[in-house]
Formats: sequence, structure tokens, C-alpha cells
Amino acid sequence: MPATTGMKGGGYYDANSREQRSASDSFLPWLEAAIADLPAPTESQSSWNVLDIGSSEGANAIYTMNRVVAVLRQHTDLPVWALFDDLPTNDFNQLFLNLFPDQTPALTAPDVYTAAIGGSAFGRLVPPRSLHVATTFNAIGFFENKPQARLPHFILAMQPNPRASREGVSVTPEELQPFQQQAHQDLCEFYSARAAELVPGGKLLVQVFGRNENHSTGHGICDVLSDALLDFVEADLLPQTFYEDFLFPAYYRSTQELAAPIEQIPELASAFRMEHLADINAPVPFNNEFARSGDRKAWAKSYTGFLRAFTEPVLAAALPAELVAEQIVDKIYQRIEQLLADNPERYEFHFISIAALLTRL
Repeated sequence: MPATTGMKGGGYYDANSREQRSASDSFLPWLEAAIADLPAPTESQSSWNVLDIGSSEGANAIYTMNRVVAVLRQHTDLPVWALFDDLPTNDFNQLFLNLFPDQTPALTAPDVYTAAIGGSAFGRLVPPRSLHVATTFNAIGFFENKPQARLPHFILAMQPNPRASREGVSVTPEELQPFQQQAHQDLCEFYSARAAELVPGGKLLVQVFGRNENHSTGHGICDVLSDALLDFVEADLLPQTFYEDFLFPAYYRSTQELAAPIEQIPELASAFRMEHLADINAPVPFNNEFARSGDRKAWAKSYTGFLRAFTEPVLAAALPAELVAEQIVDKIYQRIEQLLADNPERYEFHFISIAALLTRL
């Protein structure tokens, strides 16, 4: 069962996801170049079938799909099925509004047909050997199944940021092991599902937030969320047990962890060829604007919107209902924005984007 219900809806995620697009943009040229090597659809298919997994409200997914379809159109006039997937709890109303703004298709190439799919990235989504291209951007960073293990002294399955230490905040290597194992198992299930769905020669582009030897995407964003929650605990606005039990269900992989199932599991090693594997420290629009203007308040506001877009659904679901009714969610994000404005150095943010391009054998 997915450990999150998805992103904050009603257009909020779309309005606060420039950073996600920036992180994925660097890897799209891999896929655009690889499309020339795609096998032609069979007579029984008679179309190119492209699936984006984790499309959320659609602004970034439609942008990506338009790029993929544009390259396909350079090689063929065959129809294209453009498929968009997310959890059943996703805001699909907003996705369809984005697909047909003012009742005109957002996918501008001719002979393109769209459909939406409700389902988890870690399970099967389409019939066997029906896909030519599959993409996913950031969706597989969230746990499919959250381990029963606890991390009572931090809110994330990672070592706390040494640049933002706080008394009592810690994670041991032993505490991390169940989460590392679950993240590996989730990824194996993701690759297995795509191996069943892709035609031989089909392409899979996987991009997700992660970490490198210097930074983690979780640094900064989870430091400030952790600090805000602890401030509320110390002010007796939240029980200590809430902090001890709360876990943000994301895992920040390295490139080695992204490749491990393909390298270590015989069934997956025989199913895929790894064409590219890399990480980048992606440009972050709100950081770039801050460097230009020096405006702390504007930086904190944009940073908070970005953070809230994917953390609020998880946080709100975990909080006691009576506190949610008292508007504690808004108060927590107000505190986050103030912490960011007061101490940008403590909450420095790097979007470490890791990616792999694979070919189905």
C-alpha cells in the first residue's frame, strides 16, 4: 500500500514544481536521442505507447510528453497513446484540466490520444509488452511500503544533515537498515513491473531525487520540517510522541542504489541494459532568484511552497484530527517559512537528481 496519498492538489503542486522540472530536464536528452533506436510497433499494436508514471497534476508530465512525442513525430506518423499514471488519490481533475485547457489539447502533435491510469508505480499498470517508452520523475523516491521500524529521533530515513545539527536529533546505521532494505525491494518491484510492460528494445527513463557524496536532496527540506515540529513540541503544541512516530516516507538513493537491482538480480540483469547512469546537482530556481536578489523573505516563501507541495498530505494525515481542525498545518508551514527567512545557511538546499536510462532486452 503506498505510504503517501500523493501531492497537494487543487493546482498547488503545479504552481510549486519548477524545481522538479529543472531536476528532470537534464536527463530528457538521453531519451530523446534513444528514441531513434526504438523498435517499430507491431501490426497488432499499430501505435506508439508512452507512459509517464507519477504524473501528479500534469504540468511537468505534459511538458515531458510533448517533448517525447515531438521526437517520435520526426520518425513516424503512427498514432501515439500518451498515458499518464498516478495514485488513485491523485487530483486527476486537475490533470484533465491541464490536458485540455480551454477544451483544446495540451499535447499539440497530431493523432495523439490520452488516457489516465490510477495505480502505484511499484505495480503493473498496462498489459504485457505494450509500452515503447516509460518515464518516471521523482515518484519512486517515496516508499511503497513503510517499514514497521521506528526512527524516534528524526523524521527521515537518512543520516541527519551535519550542517544543521540539533541536540537529540540522530539516526544510527542499524536504525536505517530496514528502510534501506525496503527501498531496495520497492525498486526491484518497480523494475520488474516495467520489464513486463515494455516491448523488447523499449526505453525506460528513471529520474528521482537522491544524494551524492556531498549532499542529499533531503538536507534542508527535512531539517527545516524537523526543526519546526520540534519547536511545536517544545512549545507544548504537539506531543513528543508525534515527533517520535512521524516519518516522512521518502528515501534518498545514490546512483549505486538506483543501479543495484539491475546489477544484482539475475532476472533484472537479463531484462535490461543500462545505457546511462548519472547524478547532477540540478539548478534550483528559487536558489537562483535568491542569489540574484538577496531577498530572504521571497526565497523563504518560494522554498516553503515547494516543500509544502509534497509534504503537506503526509503531515496532515499523521496529525491528530483535532489539531488539524485548529489550523495547526498552516501554523507549521508559517513557522517553516520564518525559520528559512531567519537562517538560510542552515537550510541550504541542493536538488541532487539521479537518473538511469535502460533498454528492455
